[in-house]
Amino acid sequence: MTWLSHFVRYLGVLNDPRLEPETIDGLPPFALRQAVESLLRQGWIKTYEYTNADAWIDYARVDLRRGRSKLKLEWDQESGGSVAGPHSVLTQLRVLDPWTQMQVRHGVN
Repeated sequence: MTWLSHFVRYLGVLNDPRLEPETIDGLPPFALRQAVESLLRQGWIKTYEYTNADAWIDYARVDLRRGRSKLKLEWDQESGGSVAGPHSVLTQLRVLDPWTQMQVRHGVN
């Protein structure tokens, strides 16, 4: 393959909807803590954790990585908790199923 065909294939991957960033939000802090613990047991690596004195009181953030996939789990009192990452990774996160299914059943969004 020539460099041009490699470049064209690369551009095609950039538009892949499975790689588009997405966010699951409206999560309580205990759901995020449980998710972090479960994901670490599943082989995700913690690359960053907010550790100031107000961690998990006013604000929390944990960044995880597994292979080329990255997740950002974040919580604050005003907006609640969220998990941000590629669509394809978020759809495979079964650890959040109990909470996200409860939101769908009760019309929370």
